[in-house]
This record gives sequence, structure tokens and C-alpha cells, in this order.
Amino acid sequence: MTDNQMNPSICAIILAAGTSSRMGMPKQLLQLNGKPLLEHAIGMAVSAEFSEIITVVGCEATNIQRAITVNDPRFRWVVNEEYLSGQGSSLKTGISQVGEQHSGMMVFLGDLPFIENRTIQSIYQAGKEMLKEYDTSFVIQPEYNGITGHPVFFGHPDKKVFMELKGDRGAKIIMNKISMRQSIPVDDSGILFDIDTPDVYHEAISLNK
Repeated sequence: MTDNQMNPSICAIILAAGTSSRMGMPKQLLQLNGKPLLEHAIGMAVSAEFSEIITVVGCEATNIQRAITVNDPRFRWVVNEEYLSGQGSSLKTGISQVGEQHSGMMVFLGDLPFIENRTIQSIYQAGKEMLKEYDTSFVIQPEYNGITGHPVFFGHPDKKVFMELKGDRGAKIIMNKISMRQSIPVDDSGILFDIDTPDVYHEAISLNK
């Protein structure tokens, strides 16, 4: 077993480049519990043992980078200039920046602020163990009440497959091509709570009071 198999390097990718069309304003910077919405997602990744944390921004990229300061050497911003074409382009942009040293990656969405740390650790550890055991591509997702959500763990990803993404087609089209898939049941509705409309935002605020 190689050193990389014994201690696999795992990268986090946070997708936050969208135009927030359903919200009507840049949701990345909406205040939730005293800090921007996107900062919550970044904090989740920072609290885990990722070797690198890549956050993909696009719409309002300059303002977002000014508003959110991350003092962690593992963290870096990546700008998706094609963000208007959809989430698929952001995933493609993020993965293009992942170094060959990373044998696994976890994909977060910037508008899911309520995922519990124990859920992230559960998916992370499951992925880490599978990286040691297998050398083929696999996917792990958390599942709440029979519905799968985020973050999604990709083990031994084939970058060439991801580079085929176009437009707004996200990870699902890639996942359907990977035969080894695992869902981990969690007691965490946060894996499904994405803040994409004003009504949901107000609900999120009420949950934090």
C-alpha cells in the first residue's frame, strides 16, 4: 500500500458562483447569524481535515472575496468566469483546480448552512476508508428520510469525465456514470436545507433565533 493510500489526500470544493436568480439578490452575502451565508459553508469545510479547500465564486466574486476573510492556508478562491452557464460549469472549474495529489474530494454547496459537523465527519471518514480499500471511482452521499443530499464525496474521480460537463448540469450526470455508490443514513435535515428563495431565507433566520 502506497503512502497516498494509507493517508489519502482529500480536497473540499464549495460551489458558490450562481446568480441567485430565485432569491433576487446575491445570497452568498445574505446575513445569517451574524455572518454571510457562504461563510457558514466555508466554516464547515475549515473545521474538517481537508488538505485543501477550494471555493468557486462567479457572480459578485470581487464583493464576496472582500466580505469574507478566511485565515487558513488550505483555503483559496477560484473564479468561474462562465458562471452564467450554470452550476455544472462551476463544478468543472473547481475540479480543474484539484491537484493530482488528491485522491478524493467532497463537494459542498454554498447555500446549505445547516449541515452538522458530525455528518461531514461521517462522510469524510467513510470516504477516507474507501479510498484505502478501492482504487476505482466511487460516490458517497448522506441520506435523510430516504433522500440523498450534500456534501457529496467523490473517490478516485476521473477528471476527464467531469470536464465533459456543460451548462447547468451538475454532479448527477457524473454520478450516474459511477457504479460504486453508497448512501449513509444521517439524522440531519441540514443536508437538504438549501436557501434559494426569500421565504426559505426567512425560515432560516427564524431557526437561528
